[in-house]
Amino acid sequence: MLLSTEVFHFEPDITGISCSGRFTLGTRLSETEALMLSMLDQGIRKLVLDLTHVDFVDSAGLGIIMRIAGEMDQCGGHFRIAGPHEQVQRLLDITHTSAILLVDPDLVTSVQKLQQGKAASTA
Repeated sequence: MLLSTEVFHFEPDITGISCSGRFTLGTRLSETEALMLSMLDQGIRKLVLDLTHVDFVDSAGLGIIMRIAGEMDQCGGHFRIAGPHEQVQRLLDITHTSAILLVDPDLVTSVQKLQQGKAASTA
């Protein structure tokens, strides 16, 4: 299944990108990366990447996630990942990136944590 993305806005200043399909090397992943980088350039500082409907992430996809997390950190922003499936969570655990990235079980939790100012903690 090809990667598709949809952008959502949550009050007061949170943006969500919901993805579905496979977060893997290819044109669609490059387009998704460009979209997120463009949003950063436009001043977005609270971003949730919703992976609830993503069934697979490869090393290229993980690289994009890490790049966006780093870019958000560099500009003082906050980045959370919502709803990774078992395979995606396993990838994060195996690569030890789950210790760096802020991961929540679902989109609602990610948005609530950003609204409550808990962007910098996993609690």
